[in-house]
Amino acid sequence: MLAGDKLIDEASRKKLADGIDILISMQRKFQTEHGFDFWRQSSGKRREMFIRTLFAAMSELAEAGDEVNKWWKKGSKEPESLDIKRKEIMEEMIDSLHFFLSCLLILRADGNEVADTYLRKLGVNFDRQRDGKLGYV
Repeated sequence: MLAGDKLIDEASRKKLADGIDILISMQRKFQTEHGFDFWRQSSGKRREMFIRTLFAAMSELAEAGDEVNKWWKKGSKEPESLDIKRKEIMEEMIDSLHFFLSCLLILRADGNEVADTYLRKLGVNFDRQRDGKLGYV
């Protein structure tokens, strides 16, 4: 399990890529219907929209974290707040996923590229954890 191509078999990799393609396709449909087809724009406009969209994804993730980390709000830092606020956290994370998928569209990525990159990077992370000098935790 050291390299990304050894983590799963080819049939599973294809299912992963197909699933990612479905998400990208649904996001493309939404964005096209609403005039947000930035992947068709000039390089400069694509770069601008990539940066803006990436920061929007990060903002939504921060909102998910805020659901359980608002020190000034009663109940948000309780041990069970993660379970209590699960629905709200999921909604913020899905908002972030929408923006992340938009970034993939702007990059003109497809499911195969995303799946292969994910598996390669996951393999690297496995290696880092096995190697005491590279591990983070």
